[in-house]
Parts: sequence; C-alpha cells; structure tokens
Amino acid sequence: MSHLVIARKYRPAKFSEVIGQSQVTVTLGNAILKDKLAHAYVFSGPRGVGKTTAARILAKAVNCAEYPSAEPCNKCVSCKAIQAGNSMDIIEIDAASNRGIDDMRQLRENAAFAPSSSRYKVYVIDEAHQITKDAFNAFLKTLEEPPPYIIFVLATTEPEKLPVTILSRCQHFKFVLVNPEDVKNVLKKICDSEKAPVSDDALDAICDEAGGSVRDAESILEQVISSASGKKIEKEDVEFILGLVESAKIRETLSAIAAYDTKAAFDIIDEIYSKGFSLQQFTRQVITALRRVLAKVLSGIPSEGFESSDRVYWMLESLCSAEQKMKWSEYPKILLELAFYKITSDFIPIDQAIELAGVGVDAPESEAPGAKISHPLPNVKNEKARQISSAGEAAPATPGQGPPQDPSAALVALLKKECGSAGKIFDIADEVSVTGRKLFCRFSGKNEVQAKRLLANSEVMEKVLAANGYKGMSIDVTIVMDENQEPVSHEEKMTEAKQLEIEEPIIAKLHGLVGGDLEGREDE
Repeated sequence: MSHLVIARKYRPAKFSEVIGQSQVTVTLGNAILKDKLAHAYVFSGPRGVGKTTAARILAKAVNCAEYPSAEPCNKCVSCKAIQAGNSMDIIEIDAASNRGIDDMRQLRENAAFAPSSSRYKVYVIDEAHQITKDAFNAFLKTLEEPPPYIIFVLATTEPEKLPVTILSRCQHFKFVLVNPEDVKNVLKKICDSEKAPVSDDALDAICDEAGGSVRDAESILEQVISSASGKKIEKEDVEFILGLVESAKIRETLSAIAAYDTKAAFDIIDEIYSKGFSLQQFTRQVITALRRVLAKVLSGIPSEGFESSDRVYWMLESLCSAEQKMKWSEYPKILLELAFYKITSDFIPIDQAIELAGVGVDAPESEAPGAKISHPLPNVKNEKARQISSAGEAAPATPGQGPPQDPSAALVALLKKECGSAGKIFDIADEVSVTGRKLFCRFSGKNEVQAKRLLANSEVMEKVLAANGYKGMSIDVTIVMDENQEPVSHEEKMTEAKQLEIEEPIIAKLHGLVGGDLEGREDE
C-alpha cells in the first residue's frame, strides 16, 4: 500500500475531532439534529484550518444511516463510501480550474438529477473566490432555489472576493486560526501514534512556523520525522530542516541590540547573509522574539537586556516596516542594516523626553530653573543630550556656565525654520515668552493683521512643535489695542495690502484672476 501523508492519515472524521472551530461544528451538529439544514453554506478562513474537512464531515452526517445525528457513524455504507472518496453523490469541484461560465452551466444541468444512492447530493466547491463574475451570475438562480436534495458548500480563503449576491444566499461560517497549544496537542498524539520522539521545544518551533494552520504543522512534522533517522527530534533539527536561523543567534542579535552595539549587529547580518539564510525570514524571527520580549517587559519583567517597553515597541515598528520593504527591494541586506543601525542608536523614552523638555519650561517653583534632572536618561550618550539641548529643550546647567537660554528663543527659531514667512511674524511681536506649556505672544494694535495671521497659522505651528518634541505646547496670541492710536491712512492700508500680496502667494494669485485694486483692511 502506498504511503499516506500525515495530513491525510490523521484527517478528522467527526465534528468533535475538528479542533479550534467549535463555533462551526456545534452549529452544524445542532442544525442536523433539528433537521434545519440550509441549502448553501460558505466556509471561509485561512488555509489548513478545516474548511474542506468540515464540508466532507457535513456530507457524511446528512447522508448517514443514523440521520439525524450530530456526528456521522463512519460505519454505514454511505459514510464509508464518502470517507474513501467513492460516493457518486459527493462532488468536489476545484474552482481554480473550473471557474468559467461553461463549468457553471454544466453544474446547473447535473444538479437537476437526483442523488443515486444518498439522501443529499452535496457539491463542495473549493477556492470559490476564483469563479468568474459571469459564472457566478449563471450560478445565482440554482444557488437561490436548488432542488430539495442539493446542498452547496463554497470553501474560500478570500470571502471578500465573493459577490454580495452569493453571500446573501448562503449561511456564512468563519473558520479561524487554531491556538498553538491545541495544535501542539494534536502533534503530540500523532507523534505517539507514529512512535516518533519529539521534544516540546521542537513542537513549539513547528507550531510557531505553522502560524495556526493544522495542515501546515502536520506537513512540517512529517518532514522533520522523515529526516530524523530514528533519533529524538530537537529544536535545532527543526530549525535546520526549515532553514531557520538558530535560536542562539537570535538571542545574540537581541543582546547586541540591547547593548547598542551596532558593529556586532552588522556582523551578525553579514554572517547570516553569507550562510545563505533568508534575511526576510531572519527579520521575522527577530520580530517574533521581540514581541515576546515586549510581553514580558509590559508585565514588569526585564527580558533579554530590555527594560523599556517604549523602546521595544519602537524597535518592532522599525523592523516591521523594514520587513515589508524587503519583499520588493533588490537590496534587502541594506534595508536590514539601515533598520539595525536605527534601532541600535540612542533611544529616548517619551516620558524621559517630556521630562527633559520640561526643564526650564514648566519646572516647579521649588526647583531652580536649569537644575539638573533627578532621573538621568538610561543608555543615552552625551552627544544625544547636547543635540536635544541645541534643539531648544533647555539643557541642564553645569557649574561655571551662565544662566540657561530662554526657552522661547529656541521655539521661535524652530518655527522660523519650519514655517517659512509665517514664522517671521514673531520678529514684530512686542513680547514672546513661555508660560507652562504655552508660547505667549503679545502684539500692539498696529500689528493686528500680522497677529491674526499668526493666530490663523497657530494650529500648523503647534503640529510642528509636537513633531519636534514639544508635544502639548500651544500658541497664545494677544493683541493690545492703543486707544490713542491715529486712524490708519489710505496709503498705509495700500502698503499693508501689497505686503500681504508679497507674503501670501494665494492672495497674489487671486488678485491676478479677479483683477481690480488692492485695498487694506477696514477700520473696526
């Protein structure tokens, strides 16, 4: 007898043997018991989680000699014929190769014939999303009003590609990825049956690689058993067979990242690349390891040299972005090196950055302006701290230096650089100062127009400040009107209007389109 692969040899024969899909199996069992079967079903979900298997079990249950029963007996003639694939009344169609209108027309004609020896004729259409639009339209009438002895089961991994007109005529059951522990229990039973010794670590590695797909896990297990030559299978064997980077190298990578050792991280990439491993697969392994580290750090348990959950989150975000780009790049090694250079550079947790930015801005009265921060930044080089100080975040004072720089000057310099002409309005303000988390600007009445222009741009400027480390900083504009100020002359109004035209290109463009003379503002 020819060899039968594990995925087929241990395929579930009852609803109770299908793992991780109780929301489907219980409902179908109850429907059979109550004789409330639908004429069409859609089974959707990831690959290898039991969609086609459940469809075959459903076909056995509705044609079983013990019907109505929530489970097929697997002993009667009908159950045995369906199990062996010999039943004339159970038709499985691969929609990937039978997707046209002619195929649907033939299906519709065959559906008119009653089952030869069974209670129901069951059509299982696999990869149903690949059926063409015209073929679906030809199938609609038969699907909506089939003969009473017909049951359709459409299995698909992409239900969003099925037309709404099809979905609305079917009962939709959604299959999900299986919990790794449930997959591991299934693999243990198979190993016991096959008398193949496999360590728990090896089974964990298989489950991780399978990603919730039972069929994938069983296929990997068979591959590992075939290469084991009778010895006990360890995690290293699984990694070797699957072409994975060994766990020790992943831990070494995490240690280099945690220690900000860029050179060591680059050496690891060179070694992985020279041995022919997939850099994208290596990146996914590092991401998976970091995800576990994040879970521990969030629980208050330092792991692999990491203590800051903010840093681990930032690293995961950077590596996930790099992994996506590596799929389409001709230079995946460079992309990975850039990502490693980034995550091994200095990182400042957000709370520490806010604390550093707050010195001299909103420091408590009991603390002298420019006093040193009581909690120094961990793993941050002096050069990085100086860069932050030069960006205007009020560096701590040191003995022998003068008083700290006015924080408003740094903020104004930043806005001048990032906001163009609008940032230059600060030059004509009578007073610019920082109070708490507000940048206070006072203008006299003669500069009212410019003050209002600054106010109109304040939302954009606040976003610029937030993007540069001043999150929560707002801009407060005050106009002080002079009661003794003389009315603005017509010439001054014209000068003001011309100046606005120069500074605001949109006004110049509107003037060119509409024409006419420019006039200044009206006196209020």
